[in-house]
Amino acid sequence: MTNVEALTWLLQVDGRLYQTKAKSAKPEAWVAVVRVPGAGARKGKLIVALGESAEEATIVAEEQWQTLWEDLSKLH
Repeated sequence: MTNVEALTWLLQVDGRLYQTKAKSAKPEAWVAVVRVPGAGARKGKLIVALGESAEEATIVAEEQWQTLWEDLSKLH
């Protein structure tokens, strides 16, 4: 997933991307936050995915989102 693809996907699912501030020599981390809506009696879920790059955090979030979305689709 490229940077453009990552940002496009995040916009499509109304997600957010954050970058931590480096306080030491450690590299900064990226955090992708995405909400998965609920269905019926099931409550929505919040995905918080970490990565060393924006793309990595987004890929992890997208994988989790796809899994949850597939589970929701089975309920319909």
